[in-house]
Parts: sequence; structure tokens; C-alpha cells
Amino acid sequence: SLTTRVDLLKFNADGQVMAMTSRSNKEALRLVHGPTFSTFSNWPTAQTPLHYVSSLDFSPNGALLVCGNDRGKVLLYRLKHYNTI
Repeated sequence: SLTTRVDLLKFNADGQVMAMTSRSNKEALRLVHGPTFSTFSNWPTAQTPLHYVSSLDFSPNGALLVCGNDRGKVLLYRLKHYNTI
């Protein structure tokens, strides 16, 4: 879980997943399962190159998560739970 202030908060279209991030720390992004309020412990990993996340959003069907970071990169991640792509 995050231990700093939350700067960005987004829900996917069906409300099942919430993404939250803090600009205070590198790699500070967490995904939360909405119905159970539990964080996904398997992502992001230490090898996920998020850096400082400055923006984020879900695709309309919730299968993709896009993150922009302070290095000017846009990172696109597929959420494997959603097989509708």
C-alpha cells in the first residue's frame, strides 16, 4: 500500500479496479480490487519501470492501463484479467 499522499486516483469502467499513485516516491503506483479493497501484490514489481507517475488512465474496456511519467514516457500495460482486447 502507499504510505504517502495520493496524487492520482482512477477507477476502471466497471469499478472493479482502482489505480492510485503518488508523485512523492518512485514506482509509487498501486492497483486495488474495488469490491475487497485489497491491493494487487503481484504488480507493479521492482522491475516495472514506472519512475514518477504523473498521469494514468484505463482503456474504456478496462483491459489496459496507461501511465505517463516524469521522463516523458507513456507506458502501456495489459491487465490480463480482462481478455476482451
